[in-house]
Amino acid sequence: MGQRPRSTVAQWNSSGLGGISRKGMTPAPGSALMHAEGRLLALCARTTVNEFIRVEVADLACDGIDWELVWKLSRTHGVAPLVYRNLVTICPAALPSSIHESFRRHNQANALLNSLLAKELVTLLEALAAKGVTAIPFKGVTLAQTAYGDLGLRECADIDLIVEQGAIPQARKVLWSQGYQLTSQDMGGGDESGEPYHFFQRRNGIVAVDLQWMMARRHFGFRLDRSVFWGRLKPVHLPTKSVMGLCPEDLLILLCVHGSKHAWEQLKWVCDVAELVRRRPALDWSRVLFQASEWRCRRFVLLGLAMAHSLFDTAVPRTILQEIEADADIPILVRKMPKQLLKNPRHGIDEDSADALYMTLKDSWFERWRLGVAFCRSEAEVLTRSLPWFRFQRRLRMLAICLKPFHRIVAKCLFSVRMREAVVRWLQSSG
Repeated sequence: MGQRPRSTVAQWNSSGLGGISRKGMTPAPGSALMHAEGRLLALCARTTVNEFIRVEVADLACDGIDWELVWKLSRTHGVAPLVYRNLVTICPAALPSSIHESFRRHNQANALLNSLLAKELVTLLEALAAKGVTAIPFKGVTLAQTAYGDLGLRECADIDLIVEQGAIPQARKVLWSQGYQLTSQDMGGGDESGEPYHFFQRRNGIVAVDLQWMMARRHFGFRLDRSVFWGRLKPVHLPTKSVMGLCPEDLLILLCVHGSKHAWEQLKWVCDVAELVRRRPALDWSRVLFQASEWRCRRFVLLGLAMAHSLFDTAVPRTILQEIEADADIPILVRKMPKQLLKNPRHGIDEDSADALYMTLKDSWFERWRLGVAFCRSEAEVLTRSLPWFRFQRRLRMLAICLKPFHRIVAKCLFSVRMREAVVRWLQSSG
Protein backbone atom coordinates (compact mmCIF):
# COMPACT_ATOMS: atom_id res chain seq x y z
CA MET A 1 0.00 0.00 0.00
CA GLY A 2 1.37 3.40 -0.95
CA GLN A 3 2.19 6.04 1.63
CA ARG A 4 -0.69 8.29 2.58
CA PRO A 5 -0.18 11.72 0.98
CA ARG A 6 0.27 14.53 3.48
CA SER A 7 -2.21 17.34 3.51
CA THR A 8 -1.32 20.98 3.08
CA VAL A 9 -1.88 21.48 6.80
CA ALA A 10 0.54 18.70 7.67
CA GLN A 11 3.13 20.27 5.35
CA TRP A 12 2.66 23.58 7.18
CA ASN A 13 3.41 21.83 10.48
CA SER A 14 6.56 20.16 9.17
CA SER A 15 7.84 23.53 8.04
CA GLY A 16 7.69 24.80 11.63
CA LEU A 17 4.38 26.63 11.60
CA GLY A 18 1.26 24.72 12.60
CA GLY A 19 -2.18 25.78 13.72
CA ILE A 20 -4.95 27.41 11.70
CA SER A 21 -5.90 31.06 11.50
CA ARG A 22 -9.47 32.29 11.82
CA LYS A 23 -9.63 32.70 8.05
CA GLY A 24 -8.54 29.10 7.63
CA MET A 25 -5.73 30.12 5.28
CA THR A 26 -2.69 31.25 7.27
CA PRO A 27 -1.25 28.98 9.96
CA ALA A 28 -0.87 30.45 13.43
CA PRO A 29 2.38 29.91 15.36
CA GLY A 30 1.10 28.56 18.68
CA SER A 31 1.07 24.79 18.18
CA ALA A 32 4.37 24.61 16.28
CA LEU A 33 6.28 24.45 19.57
CA MET A 34 4.12 21.62 20.92
CA HIS A 35 4.61 17.90 20.67
CA ALA A 36 2.07 16.05 18.51
CA GLU A 37 -0.20 15.15 21.44
CA GLY A 38 -0.16 18.76 22.63
CA ARG A 39 -1.10 19.99 19.16
CA LEU A 40 -3.95 17.50 19.05
CA LEU A 41 -5.26 18.82 22.36
CA ALA A 42 -5.10 22.44 21.22
CA LEU A 43 -6.89 21.59 17.97
CA CYS A 44 -9.66 19.63 19.70
CA ALA A 45 -10.17 21.77 22.82
CA ARG A 46 -12.70 24.08 21.18
CA THR A 47 -16.41 24.12 20.51
CA THR A 48 -16.13 24.83 16.77
CA VAL A 49 -13.69 23.45 14.21
CA ASN A 50 -13.26 24.31 10.55
CA GLU A 51 -12.30 21.99 7.71
CA PHE A 52 -8.59 22.76 7.98
CA ILE A 53 -8.58 21.73 11.63
CA ARG A 54 -10.48 18.55 10.79
CA VAL A 55 -7.81 17.63 8.26
CA GLU A 56 -4.96 18.25 10.68
CA VAL A 57 -6.66 16.30 13.48
CA ALA A 58 -7.19 13.37 11.10
CA ASP A 59 -3.53 13.53 10.02
CA LEU A 60 -2.28 13.54 13.59
CA ALA A 61 -4.61 10.70 14.59
CA CYS A 62 -3.19 8.52 11.82
CA ASP A 63 0.43 9.41 12.50
CA GLY A 64 1.42 7.36 15.55
CA ILE A 65 -0.22 9.41 18.31
CA ASP A 66 0.33 8.21 21.90
CA TRP A 67 -3.34 7.87 22.88
CA GLU A 68 -2.58 7.15 26.53
CA LEU A 69 -0.74 10.47 26.69
CA VAL A 70 -3.63 12.25 24.95
CA TRP A 71 -6.03 10.83 27.53
CA LYS A 72 -3.75 11.78 30.43
CA LEU A 73 -3.14 15.30 29.16
CA SER A 74 -6.83 15.84 28.44
CA ARG A 75 -7.63 15.17 32.07
CA THR A 76 -4.65 17.10 33.43
CA HIS A 77 -5.56 20.15 31.37
CA GLY A 78 -9.30 19.94 32.03
CA VAL A 79 -10.32 19.69 28.37
CA ALA A 80 -11.45 16.06 28.11
CA PRO A 81 -15.10 16.86 27.20
CA LEU A 82 -14.12 18.99 24.20
CA VAL A 83 -11.34 16.68 23.05
CA TYR A 84 -13.57 13.62 23.22
CA ARG A 85 -16.43 15.29 21.36
CA ASN A 86 -14.19 16.38 18.50
CA LEU A 87 -12.26 13.12 18.28
CA VAL A 88 -15.38 10.96 18.00
CA THR A 89 -16.74 13.35 15.39
CA ILE A 90 -13.60 13.67 13.24
CA CYS A 91 -11.76 10.34 13.57
CA PRO A 92 -13.74 7.81 15.66
CA ALA A 93 -12.01 4.79 14.08
CA ALA A 94 -8.56 6.01 15.15
CA LEU A 95 -9.49 6.14 18.83
CA PRO A 96 -8.60 2.87 20.67
CA SER A 97 -11.60 1.28 22.34
CA SER A 98 -10.08 1.48 25.83
CA ILE A 99 -9.33 5.20 25.43
CA HIS A 100 -12.79 5.75 23.97
CA GLU A 101 -14.37 4.11 27.01
CA SER A 102 -12.20 6.09 29.45
CA PHE A 103 -13.23 9.35 27.78
CA ARG A 104 -16.88 8.34 27.73
CA ARG A 105 -17.04 7.45 31.42
CA HIS A 106 -15.12 10.54 32.45
CA ASN A 107 -17.34 12.85 30.45
CA GLN A 108 -20.50 11.21 31.72
CA ALA A 109 -19.30 11.74 35.30
CA ASN A 110 -18.37 15.34 34.50
CA ALA A 111 -21.83 16.07 33.09
CA LEU A 112 -23.51 14.61 36.19
CA LEU A 113 -21.24 16.57 38.53
CA ASN A 114 -21.84 19.84 36.69
CA SER A 115 -25.58 19.30 36.82
CA LEU A 116 -25.32 18.77 40.58
CA LEU A 117 -23.11 21.85 40.98
CA ALA A 118 -25.58 23.99 39.02
CA LYS A 119 -28.48 22.96 41.29
CA GLU A 120 -26.42 23.48 44.43
CA LEU A 121 -25.24 26.89 43.21
CA VAL A 122 -28.84 28.10 42.91
CA THR A 123 -29.63 26.80 46.40
CA LEU A 124 -26.59 28.47 47.95
CA LEU A 125 -27.14 31.83 46.26
CA GLU A 126 -30.74 31.88 47.52
CA ALA A 127 -29.64 30.95 51.05
CA LEU A 128 -26.95 33.64 51.05
CA ALA A 129 -29.34 36.27 49.66
CA ALA A 130 -31.85 35.45 52.41
CA LYS A 131 -29.21 36.50 54.96
CA GLY A 132 -28.26 39.65 53.07
CA VAL A 133 -25.14 38.28 51.39
CA THR A 134 -24.76 38.85 47.66
CA ALA A 135 -22.32 36.39 46.10
CA ILE A 136 -21.08 36.30 42.52
CA PRO A 137 -20.33 32.90 40.96
CA PHE A 138 -16.96 32.90 39.21
CA LYS A 139 -15.69 30.20 36.82
CA GLY A 140 -17.43 26.87 37.31
CA VAL A 141 -20.84 26.14 35.83
CA THR A 142 -21.72 29.78 35.11
CA LEU A 143 -18.58 30.06 32.98
CA ALA A 144 -19.47 26.78 31.27
CA GLN A 145 -22.84 28.23 30.32
CA THR A 146 -21.57 31.72 29.42
CA ALA A 147 -18.49 30.77 27.40
CA TYR A 148 -19.30 27.25 26.14
CA GLY A 149 -23.09 27.26 25.98
CA ASP A 150 -23.20 23.77 27.51
CA LEU A 151 -22.65 22.69 31.13
CA GLY A 152 -21.09 19.42 30.01
CA LEU A 153 -18.29 20.93 27.91
CA ARG A 154 -16.21 22.37 30.76
CA GLU A 155 -14.75 20.53 33.71
CA CYS A 156 -15.69 22.11 37.05
CA ALA A 157 -14.27 20.98 40.38
CA ASP A 158 -16.22 23.17 42.80
CA ILE A 159 -18.31 26.30 43.29
CA ASP A 160 -16.31 29.55 43.38
CA LEU A 161 -18.11 32.48 44.97
CA ILE A 162 -16.92 36.08 45.17
CA VAL A 163 -18.09 37.68 48.41
CA GLU A 164 -17.28 41.10 49.86
CA GLN A 165 -14.59 40.84 52.52
CA GLY A 166 -16.86 42.20 55.24
CA ALA A 167 -19.55 39.63 54.41
CA ILE A 168 -17.26 36.61 54.78
CA PRO A 169 -18.25 35.82 58.42
CA GLN A 170 -21.97 35.84 57.57
CA ALA A 171 -21.38 33.77 54.41
CA ARG A 172 -19.51 31.19 56.47
CA LYS A 173 -22.46 30.88 58.84
CA VAL A 174 -24.81 30.33 55.90
CA LEU A 175 -22.62 27.54 54.53
CA TRP A 176 -22.48 25.88 57.94
CA SER A 177 -26.28 26.02 58.10
CA GLN A 178 -26.43 24.34 54.68
CA GLY A 179 -24.43 21.34 55.85
CA TYR A 180 -20.93 22.45 54.85
CA GLN A 181 -17.83 22.31 56.99
CA LEU A 182 -14.68 24.39 56.69
CA THR A 183 -11.85 22.21 55.43
CA SER A 184 -8.99 24.71 55.09
CA GLN A 185 -8.10 28.37 55.04
CA ASP A 186 -5.25 29.92 53.12
CA MET A 187 -2.88 32.67 54.17
CA GLY A 188 -4.45 32.98 57.58
CA GLY A 189 -4.50 36.18 59.57
CA GLY A 190 -5.90 37.31 62.90
CA ASP A 191 -9.32 38.16 61.46
CA GLU A 192 -11.13 35.35 59.65
CA SER A 193 -12.45 37.82 57.06
CA GLY A 194 -8.85 38.74 56.18
CA GLU A 195 -8.16 35.34 54.71
CA PRO A 196 -8.67 35.35 50.94
CA TYR A 197 -9.80 31.72 50.57
CA HIS A 198 -12.35 29.80 52.63
CA PHE A 199 -12.79 26.20 51.45
CA PHE A 200 -15.90 24.26 52.43
CA GLN A 201 -16.96 20.69 51.76
CA ARG A 202 -20.47 19.35 52.15
CA ARG A 203 -20.63 16.70 54.83
CA ASN A 204 -20.97 13.25 53.28
CA GLY A 205 -21.01 14.83 49.81
CA ILE A 206 -18.82 15.73 46.86
CA VAL A 207 -19.68 19.40 46.49
CA ALA A 208 -17.00 21.90 47.50
CA VAL A 209 -17.35 25.68 47.83
CA ASP A 210 -14.62 28.30 47.75
CA LEU A 211 -15.52 31.69 49.25
CA GLN A 212 -13.05 34.35 48.18
CA TRP A 213 -12.68 38.09 48.13
CA MET A 214 -9.33 38.18 46.37
CA MET A 215 -6.92 36.08 44.31
CA ALA A 216 -3.77 35.67 46.32
CA ARG A 217 -0.51 33.85 46.67
CA ARG A 218 2.92 34.96 47.74
CA HIS A 219 3.92 38.12 45.84
CA PHE A 220 0.53 38.19 44.11
CA GLY A 221 -2.75 39.78 45.06
CA PHE A 222 -5.80 40.91 43.09
CA ARG A 223 -9.03 42.02 44.74
CA LEU A 224 -12.24 40.37 43.60
CA ASP A 225 -14.74 42.21 45.80
CA ARG A 226 -14.80 45.37 43.67
CA SER A 227 -17.99 47.39 43.97
CA VAL A 228 -18.21 47.87 40.18
CA PHE A 229 -18.78 44.13 39.72
CA TRP A 230 -22.08 44.20 41.60
CA GLY A 231 -23.36 47.07 39.47
CA ARG A 232 -22.69 45.31 36.15
CA LEU A 233 -24.00 41.79 36.79
CA LYS A 234 -25.72 39.92 33.96
CA PRO A 235 -28.10 36.92 34.11
CA VAL A 236 -26.69 33.47 33.40
CA HIS A 237 -29.35 30.96 32.38
CA LEU A 238 -28.76 27.65 34.17
CA PRO A 239 -31.07 24.64 33.60
CA THR A 240 -33.12 25.16 36.76
CA LYS A 241 -32.96 28.93 37.23
CA SER A 242 -31.11 32.03 36.08
CA VAL A 243 -28.48 33.51 38.40
CA MET A 244 -26.54 36.75 38.23
CA GLY A 245 -22.93 36.53 37.05
CA LEU A 246 -20.11 38.79 35.97
CA CYS A 247 -20.57 40.80 32.81
CA PRO A 248 -18.42 39.49 29.92
CA GLU A 249 -15.86 42.32 30.10
CA ASP A 250 -15.21 41.85 33.83
CA LEU A 251 -15.21 38.07 33.44
CA LEU A 252 -12.61 38.28 30.68
CA ILE A 253 -10.29 40.35 32.87
CA LEU A 254 -10.60 37.94 35.79
CA LEU A 255 -9.99 34.91 33.58
CA CYS A 256 -6.78 36.48 32.26
CA VAL A 257 -5.61 37.41 35.75
CA HIS A 258 -6.42 33.93 37.06
CA GLY A 259 -4.61 32.19 34.21
CA SER A 260 -1.56 34.41 34.64
CA LYS A 261 -1.55 33.79 38.39
CA HIS A 262 -1.12 30.07 37.64
CA ALA A 263 1.29 30.63 34.72
CA TRP A 264 -1.33 29.18 32.33
CA GLU A 265 -0.41 25.65 33.38
CA GLN A 266 -3.78 24.28 32.25
CA LEU A 267 -4.93 24.54 28.64
CA LYS A 268 -8.49 24.85 29.99
CA TRP A 269 -7.77 28.39 31.20
CA VAL A 270 -6.68 29.50 27.72
CA CYS A 271 -9.73 27.77 26.26
CA ASP A 272 -11.97 29.72 28.68
CA VAL A 273 -10.66 33.02 27.31
CA ALA A 274 -10.94 31.85 23.69
CA GLU A 275 -14.50 30.57 24.05
CA LEU A 276 -15.70 33.64 25.94
CA VAL A 277 -14.35 35.97 23.25
CA ARG A 278 -15.80 33.77 20.49
CA ARG A 279 -19.31 33.75 22.01
CA ARG A 280 -19.26 37.46 22.84
CA PRO A 281 -18.44 39.26 19.56
CA ALA A 282 -19.89 42.51 20.93
CA LEU A 283 -17.38 42.82 23.77
CA ASP A 284 -16.60 46.40 24.74
CA TRP A 285 -12.86 46.22 24.16
CA SER A 286 -12.29 49.84 25.17
CA ARG A 287 -13.82 49.11 28.56
CA VAL A 288 -11.77 45.93 28.94
CA LEU A 289 -8.48 47.74 28.35
CA PHE A 290 -9.43 50.82 30.37
CA GLN A 291 -10.56 48.74 33.34
CA ALA A 292 -7.49 46.51 33.15
CA SER A 293 -5.28 49.60 33.22
CA GLU A 294 -7.20 50.99 36.20
CA TRP A 295 -6.73 47.71 38.06
CA ARG A 296 -3.05 47.51 37.03
CA CYS A 297 -3.44 44.19 35.22
CA ARG A 298 -3.39 45.34 31.58
CA ARG A 299 -0.45 43.11 30.62
CA PHE A 300 -2.04 40.10 32.33
CA VAL A 301 -5.02 40.66 30.05
CA LEU A 302 -2.83 41.11 26.99
CA LEU A 303 -1.02 37.88 27.82
CA GLY A 304 -4.31 35.98 28.15
CA LEU A 305 -5.55 37.31 24.80
CA ALA A 306 -2.20 36.53 23.20
CA MET A 307 -2.38 32.95 24.49
CA ALA A 308 -5.90 32.53 23.10
CA HIS A 309 -4.91 34.02 19.75
CA SER A 310 -1.78 31.87 19.49
CA LEU A 311 -3.29 28.52 20.51
CA PHE A 312 -6.88 28.92 19.28
CA ASP A 313 -6.48 31.76 16.77
CA THR A 314 -9.04 33.80 18.66
CA ALA A 315 -10.13 36.89 16.78
CA VAL A 316 -9.19 40.04 18.73
CA PRO A 317 -9.04 43.66 17.52
CA ARG A 318 -6.02 44.61 15.44
CA THR A 319 -5.07 47.35 17.89
CA ILE A 320 -4.72 44.75 20.65
CA LEU A 321 -2.65 42.47 18.43
CA GLN A 322 -0.37 45.39 17.59
CA GLU A 323 0.05 46.18 21.27
CA ILE A 324 0.91 42.54 21.98
CA GLU A 325 3.43 42.38 19.14
CA ALA A 326 5.09 45.61 20.29
CA ASP A 327 5.48 44.34 23.85
CA ALA A 328 9.02 43.38 24.88
CA ASP A 329 7.95 40.26 26.79
CA ILE A 330 4.52 38.89 25.86
CA PRO A 331 5.41 37.32 22.46
CA ILE A 332 8.26 35.45 24.18
CA LEU A 333 6.16 34.32 27.16
CA VAL A 334 3.35 32.99 24.94
CA ARG A 335 5.71 30.51 23.31
CA LYS A 336 6.61 28.95 26.67
CA MET A 337 3.17 27.95 28.00
CA PRO A 338 1.47 25.59 28.75
CA LYS A 339 4.74 23.93 29.71
CA GLN A 340 3.51 20.31 29.65
CA LEU A 341 2.51 20.53 26.00
CA LEU A 342 5.84 21.84 24.68
CA LYS A 343 8.38 19.79 22.77
CA ASN A 344 11.05 21.14 25.16
CA PRO A 345 9.21 21.55 28.48
CA ARG A 346 12.39 22.39 30.38
CA HIS A 347 12.35 25.75 28.59
CA GLY A 348 8.72 26.40 29.54
CA ILE A 349 7.13 28.47 32.28
CA ASP A 350 5.12 26.94 35.11
CA GLU A 351 3.85 27.95 38.53
CA ASP A 352 7.26 27.25 40.08
CA SER A 353 8.56 30.28 38.18
CA ALA A 354 5.42 32.37 38.60
CA ASP A 355 7.22 35.03 40.67
CA ALA A 356 9.38 35.93 37.68
CA LEU A 357 6.28 36.00 35.49
CA TYR A 358 4.54 38.42 37.87
CA MET A 359 7.51 40.79 37.87
CA THR A 360 7.80 40.60 34.09
CA LEU A 361 4.12 41.45 33.62
CA LYS A 362 3.84 44.38 36.02
CA ASP A 363 2.37 47.36 34.18
CA SER A 364 4.88 49.94 35.42
CA TRP A 365 8.59 50.18 36.13
CA PHE A 366 7.87 51.24 39.71
CA GLU A 367 5.63 48.24 40.44
CA ARG A 368 8.13 45.89 38.84
CA TRP A 369 11.07 46.97 40.95
CA ARG A 370 9.07 47.29 44.15
CA LEU A 371 8.32 43.58 43.69
CA GLY A 372 12.00 43.03 42.90
CA VAL A 373 12.97 44.54 46.25
CA ALA A 374 10.52 42.18 47.95
CA PHE A 375 12.23 39.26 46.19
CA CYS A 376 15.61 40.45 47.46
CA ARG A 377 14.36 40.83 51.03
CA SER A 378 12.89 37.32 51.07
CA GLU A 379 15.80 35.82 49.10
CA ALA A 380 13.28 34.37 46.66
CA GLU A 381 14.21 31.42 44.48
CA VAL A 382 13.79 33.60 41.40
CA LEU A 383 17.19 35.14 42.25
CA THR A 384 19.09 31.88 41.81
CA ARG A 385 17.01 29.71 39.50
CA SER A 386 18.10 29.66 35.85
CA LEU A 387 15.36 31.41 33.83
CA PRO A 388 16.68 32.40 30.39
CA TRP A 389 13.39 34.10 29.46
CA PHE A 390 13.45 36.38 32.54
CA ARG A 391 15.23 39.44 31.20
CA PHE A 392 15.37 41.22 34.57
CA GLN A 393 17.16 38.43 36.41
CA ARG A 394 20.71 39.75 36.04
CA ARG A 395 19.74 43.23 37.26
CA LEU A 396 17.69 41.67 40.06
CA ARG A 397 20.73 39.72 41.26
CA MET A 398 22.81 42.91 41.21
CA LEU A 399 20.09 44.66 43.23
CA ALA A 400 20.14 41.83 45.77
CA ILE A 401 23.91 42.23 46.20
CA CYS A 402 23.54 45.99 46.71
CA LEU A 403 20.75 45.62 49.26
CA LYS A 404 22.39 42.88 51.32
CA PRO A 405 24.39 45.23 53.62
CA PHE A 406 21.26 47.27 54.33
CA HIS A 407 19.33 44.12 55.19
CA ARG A 408 22.02 43.21 57.74
CA ILE A 409 21.87 46.65 59.32
CA VAL A 410 18.07 46.51 59.54
CA ALA A 411 18.21 43.01 61.00
CA LYS A 412 20.67 44.14 63.71
CA CYS A 413 18.52 47.15 64.57
CA LEU A 414 15.42 45.01 64.85
CA PHE A 415 17.30 42.54 67.03
CA SER A 416 18.43 45.35 69.36
CA VAL A 417 14.91 46.76 69.61
CA ARG A 418 13.46 43.36 70.40
CA MET A 419 16.11 42.72 73.01
CA ARG A 420 15.35 46.04 74.74
CA GLU A 421 11.61 45.28 74.66
CA ALA A 422 12.26 41.81 76.14
CA VAL A 423 14.35 43.27 78.97
CA VAL A 424 11.70 45.90 79.75
CA ARG A 425 8.98 43.23 79.86
CA TRP A 426 11.12 41.07 82.16
CA LEU A 427 11.82 43.98 84.54
CA GLN A 428 8.12 44.90 84.62
CA SER A 429 7.09 41.33 85.36
CA SER A 430 9.77 41.06 88.07
CA GLY A 431 8.60 44.27 89.72
